[in-house]
Amino acid sequence: MKFGIRLPVAGPVASPEAITNAAQRAETLGYDSLWVHDFIGWTRQMDRSHVSCGAIDLIGDDTVPVMFETITSLAYLAGITSRITLGSAILCTPYRNPVVQAKQIACIDVLSGGRLVLGAGVGALKRIGLDFEIVGVPRDEKYERTLEYLKVMRAVWEETRPSFEGDYVSLPETEINPKPVQQPLPIWFGGKGDRSINITASIANGWIPTWLTAEDYRRQIPRIEGALQSHGRDRNGFVIAKECYTAIDASSTEARRFSRPTFETFTSGFTVETYEDATASALLGSPDEIAGQIADYADAGVEHIEMKFIYLSEQHLIEQMELFANEILPTVARV
Repeated sequence: MKFGIRLPVAGPVASPEAITNAAQRAETLGYDSLWVHDFIGWTRQMDRSHVSCGAIDLIGDDTVPVMFETITSLAYLAGITSRITLGSAILCTPYRNPVVQAKQIACIDVLSGGRLVLGAGVGALKRIGLDFEIVGVPRDEKYERTLEYLKVMRAVWEETRPSFEGDYVSLPETEINPKPVQQPLPIWFGGKGDRSINITASIANGWIPTWLTAEDYRRQIPRIEGALQSHGRDRNGFVIAKECYTAIDASSTEARRFSRPTFETFTSGFTVETYEDATASALLGSPDEIAGQIADYADAGVEHIEMKFIYLSEQHLIEQMELFANEILPTVARV
């Protein structure tokens, strides 16, 4: 099992200093990966209902909604770290020109020494965000466009003289370098619907969904394996990952107390309906409780967990990272 940290790239704690401090502390503590997420527009409503960094308690009426751009942030992280894997969860593929996107991602992989994982997806629902409308991309084409864009990106990364002719992209034969250090550059796809699973199985090297319990993984992994087989592939080298909220404290009661207001917001900003739904897939409680939860996910087949800590300050984030690293990382089998 490997573990990563969602960095404070959005919300009231987000700042260059907070990103730097958390990233470098995570690397020192022995975490495996750092993650950022992706929105273009980030409104006051989204700041309050789609809390992916920090906690709802920190947001006031005068809070300016801040969201650092994903590819730019990954390039910055490449320069301030040396060992740890860098990932996007999730870079919304249809929002950006695929040739330019491929060039940027390849350069980050080279600049980081081959440490990038491209977590990719089709983009958020309209009730969550209006990025399709903001960038002028038709929402109803997002699945088809995403798959084609990823094929174009693979061509740019892997072919000496890439060219492509599709429904959305016409790329004349050219040369685009540097190529990524990693061949193939790992794509982990997000999403649980049939069309997302098809994209995952056709082109990705991993799967990183949200809101799944261990029992959900036990049901869904055979589905992934069947989809891979339908595309003539197997599980060799394919990573099963998990993106989840995390709140840890020496006291289980305290972990649940400080995280509850944030979990309760998720019924309006995500696809969960109740507080119980929101916490069912989380890592939540004391170190012993969370160690047990992790063991269940490992037994279900999860290999990498991206943790989105709920925290009341930058220092609170660091304290939780340290507690997890000191109490849990030494007890978990890691490869």
